[in-house]
Amino acid sequence: MIGIYGHGRSYLHLLDPRTKLVLMVGMSLLIYAARPPALFVLLGLVVLLSRVSGLPYTRLVQGLRPVLVFFGLIFLTHVLFTPGTPLFEGLSVPALEGVVGGSVLVLRFILLILYTSMLTYTTSPSGLNYALMFFLRPLGAFGTDLAFMTGTAMTLIPELFREKDTISKAQAARGYKPRGLKGFTALVVPLLFRSFRRADELSDALESRCFHSGRRYYYYGRSLGTRDYAGMGIYSVMALLMLFFM
Repeated sequence: MIGIYGHGRSYLHLLDPRTKLVLMVGMSLLIYAARPPALFVLLGLVVLLSRVSGLPYTRLVQGLRPVLVFFGLIFLTHVLFTPGTPLFEGLSVPALEGVVGGSVLVLRFILLILYTSMLTYTTSPSGLNYALMFFLRPLGAFGTDLAFMTGTAMTLIPELFREKDTISKAQAARGYKPRGLKGFTALVVPLLFRSFRRADELSDALESRCFHSGRRYYYYGRSLGTRDYAGMGIYSVMALLMLFFM
């Protein structure tokens, strides 16, 4: 799931947060530009990286559950509105081009989520915040605040899903079966209440630690190491092979 950090000593964990952020951006561009055969190679690669980093496959797949409806809508839209060769005689839809195009687009989104989950699992929230702040430094105070908000939001995403599960289980334990709009409201209202309370607690914690938007102190004063340059070199070679030979 995006936002969950798992402490470890794997190769990915030991990479500099700035390196991992650059590789993630490069991987996103590669996923967008790669052809279907290369996408399956990237899918196999993320499974291999999951094994190396110690991220359980079940947790990797669970991160896709909240967006399954979104994937279904994307696929259905392509199937219904893409003209081409009909799969069934006498029916204009579904077309072969629509099924293939929708499947490829869904696979691209799945890969983006999986690699993002890999990034957040192997990078601590403070490290990710430092990397964002490093690259947004040219924007001045706005970049600093944007990096802080982004890092904080990614940290709180897993907590939001845990709160949702807690509310659902509490309602089920009391015999309540949410249905329709009424059930949606019964879930969203307490979730919003808990989210606002969590925001107040975070604000109090920052204030008690004398947080100031114009002052930032980090202990990541190190330079890039050999493993960082090796990782970027491996990615560059892999990207060239996939773009030109697949």
